[in-house]
Amino acid sequence: MDFAPLNFRSLYYLQAVERHGTFTEAAWELGISQPALSHSLAELSKRLGVPLFRKDGRRRVFTEAGQRVVRYADQVIGQTDDLVRWLDSWQRGGVGSLRVGLIDTVGLYTLPSGLSRWQRELPEIELQLVVAESEEILSMLDRYEVDLALVVGPSGSRYNSEAIATERMHVYSWPDDIADSSVSAAEVATPAGWALYPAASRTRLLIDQGLAQLGIHPEVALESAHPTVLRQMAVLGYARTVLPRQVATAGEESGLREGPLVALRPIEAVWRSGEELDPRAARLIELVKEENPPGRR
Repeated sequence: MDFAPLNFRSLYYLQAVERHGTFTEAAWELGISQPALSHSLAELSKRLGVPLFRKDGRRRVFTEAGQRVVRYADQVIGQTDDLVRWLDSWQRGGVGSLRVGLIDTVGLYTLPSGLSRWQRELPEIELQLVVAESEEILSMLDRYEVDLALVVGPSGSRYNSEAIATERMHVYSWPDDIADSSVSAAEVATPAGWALYPAASRTRLLIDQGLAQLGIHPEVALESAHPTVLRQMAVLGYARTVLPRQVATAGEESGLREGPLVALRPIEAVWRSGEELDPRAARLIELVKEENPPGRR
């Protein structure tokens, strides 16, 4: 059977008749005249090619086909209402999915304090995390493989960004190498091997600039993008390193001594230029900043 597409108005009218039992009361609820209601349902019956009502004395009751159409109206309108509610929640950032690319220190130290809140307050959002280096994450953002990037700043004018944290990066060494936390830059600059982030990384650029300002020109013995590797090299007494404070002091007592402040590493939330910030991403940024206020960064 072929018939023109149904409209929601006629289905709503049909539901009203079922609720009230009479055209008069249904028309009153709908705010239309009874003739207008009768005409609309007559057009619906004609479009479907089946009678929707039969006369029972002075009353009109649903035919078997009419009852089936009412059940169909309940399903369609119910699903439509569900869709409208879901879309409204999606626009407010309450449901959906969010793909986030982030550097390892954010995944290990900045984000976890807020993940329990995220799971408790936003259980309907599927959060997908990818850990990589800043440049790789930004490339993933360009390829639409992630919706939000949490990376070392500055990200540049190609993107929209918001600062979410600042990491203090100090020289760290085995105690026999740096006697105390008040060691001078000149003492740190004495010849020794260094374990640092890769030369092409944003973090390394910040480190090189900071060390140069301290008059230190390191002889690099090892490079690694993984701060835990750099930390272990210092713990073993193999080399000095420069790390975010939360990495150097995390977990069991490392015995490392903290030297001069080398850099303040900015962490940014980044999204594609020319696009509105995804509501789910905005919720995550807000949560991260609440869990990492300036005094704790």
